[in-house]
Amino acid sequence: MSVHSNVKHIQEYVYDFAVDGGAVGAIDLSAKVGKNPLPVGSVVLAVTAKVVTAFTSGGAATLAWGPTASATGYSGTAVAVASLTDNSMWNGQGNGASLIFDDTQDADKAANVAVANDGDFKVTIGTAAMTAGKAVFVVEFIKPTLS
Repeated sequence: MSVHSNVKHIQEYVYDFAVDGGAVGAIDLSAKVGKNPLPVGSVVLAVTAKVVTAFTSGGAATLAWGPTASATGYSGTAVAVASLTDNSMWNGQGNGASLIFDDTQDADKAANVAVANDGDFKVTIGTAAMTAGKAVFVVEFIKPTLS
């Protein structure tokens, strides 16, 4: 990924049950062909998830997203499968557990990509396997000159 300093960048990651499967565990979306982890030194400004195809499960599955260091870092918490409906959107706001929201100040905050594992992007399926679903994750970030 070619990243220029002092410019807002958008990186898009896609989880698709038909491609990625639905087993319980973590799936590294930034390791897919044509995708990359965010570069060290980047500052994550926002992460928005949009459900393209509703998620289903034979049980009480959950979905979370974030870097290796914090599996729920961008979602804030694991989201129940029943809430992952067509066209629903998630951004971690209002959740103090999110790396990109400060519930004390009730405001967005940025997340630092200090080391390589902070720059990857994973989804984690919990509790039960998924049987369908597709979501697009849009990550907005900058790469300061002196990082």
